[in-house]
Amino acid sequence: MDPLVTISTEGKITDVNEATIKVTGVPREKMIGTDFSDYFTKPKEAREGYLQVFSKGFVTDYPLTIRDRNDRLTNVLDNASVYEDVRGVVIGVFAAARDVTGQKRAEAEVAEQRNKELERLAELERFQKLTVGRELKMIELKKEIAELERSLAPSGQ
Repeated sequence: MDPLVTISTEGKITDVNEATIKVTGVPREKMIGTDFSDYFTKPKEAREGYLQVFSKGFVTDYPLTIRDRNDRLTNVLDNASVYEDVRGVVIGVFAAARDVTGQKRAEAEVAEQRNKELERLAELERFQKLTVGRELKMIELKKEIAELERSLAPSGQ
């Protein structure tokens, strides 16, 4: 389950689900009333996303990183929207954070593998140029030897 949180118009956490408790390592009763941005590696960016929700009514796939009590990091894409009371007055934000840590790790591994393959390809190209160069020199050397042998051969033989 994704971490889910409701946040007041003042930026304070009003409720969380079990997944949020697990990802932060903080009990529900200690989270409620705290500033939601304190649970991210970049609180300023978290607040900016929160303000975007109020200006646009939502955010989609907003990248953030949650830091738990033991400094373990969880990369998330945050999706959030405002919610209103029965009169249509905005009373807060509902946010869901999709854990993309595994996806980011896989992307980094693919990028690293690609870089290794490009390095190998460059090395093969260098080797090919070196080999072709040596082969051309050998062909030229054989021609020179053949010409030298012809010039040294006694005439009439």
